[in-house]
Amino acid sequence: MSINQTAVLGAGTWGCTLAALLYEKGFPVKIWDISPSLLEHLEKTRIPPKLPNLQLPAGLVIEKDLHRTVKDATYLVIAVPSHAVRDLCTSLRSVAEDMEHRQLEMGESFAHGKFVLCSKGIEQGTLLTLSGVMEEVLGEETRQDICCLSGPSHAEEVSRKMPTSIVAAAYKPDLAHEVQTLFHADFFRVYVHDDVLGVQLGGAVKNVIAIAAGVCDGLGFGDNTKAALLTRGLAEMIRLGIAMGAKRETFSGLSGVGDLIVTATSRHSRNRNFGELIAKGRSVEDALDEIGMVVEGVKTASSVATLAEKYHVEMPISVEVYRVLYEGKRPKDGVRDLMGRSPKPEIYGPETP
Repeated sequence: MSINQTAVLGAGTWGCTLAALLYEKGFPVKIWDISPSLLEHLEKTRIPPKLPNLQLPAGLVIEKDLHRTVKDATYLVIAVPSHAVRDLCTSLRSVAEDMEHRQLEMGESFAHGKFVLCSKGIEQGTLLTLSGVMEEVLGEETRQDICCLSGPSHAEEVSRKMPTSIVAAAYKPDLAHEVQTLFHADFFRVYVHDDVLGVQLGGAVKNVIAIAAGVCDGLGFGDNTKAALLTRGLAEMIRLGIAMGAKRETFSGLSGVGDLIVTATSRHSRNRNFGELIAKGRSVEDALDEIGMVVEGVKTASSVATLAEKYHVEMPISVEVYRVLYEGKRPKDGVRDLMGRSPKPEIYGPETP
């Protein structure tokens, strides 16, 4: 596989893990982050602050300049928090315009690299998927060059080469297969997918349900509660996905139920851990401070509650999470109201009274 350069944008736990994986496969890799202090730490120690077991290879280039990072990159791997995707794309557009201008002056043609989108979330306000944000900022033609990489994949485990399976979803089958080849390793199995919307919705909504799972743990509930929560949370994901045009079967796969299971049950899950702290009486701000990393489900809860209203989809668990985080509702009251809802058939649609 011929690659000029791979640029990993975002040097958090996932970005560092993927950068190391690609470098160890023999691909040239540069990694960039907006935080100079983080990059200085990585240059000095080669160990990500939150991944003490991962030693970045000496040949992996840590780059402080975005222009130098993406110049000549065949693939741009986006691994920044969801709320930073728009600003990153704005910066990339500026860099691309500058590069295009320079190359036109030299009589050359310009072509940007292909994008591997690893961030998960729904943008607040616009309610766009993150690939939608990229298209809005970089142009609709970018759609054909975006592949979403998603699934149950804690960096803490992938960085230790524990067996993991994920999906690469793109509108162009050839691109999905390219990304599959790029990342596939003996411990990292990559499947291809064509439901870009469904894969992104699964990766975003599962964070909200995982916060609810953490609340269950914090309140001292047991396995019955967690099983019911995950099952009904999955039903919410499916209902919203179908209403927005995704495929039902996508949510039965790795980027749906697979990602939901790992995020709602793992000790590595920021979203689950955050929900547990909320149930134990921490404020949203204090819980975020204690986690010390981005908790994607907090912002996504607001977006999902708005999407549920927009598409007239019943998502009671997601809405209760929103009310706890944004309206100050007590977690115990949220559980009470969920359990006190009128009885319904397990499988139902919009026509159910």
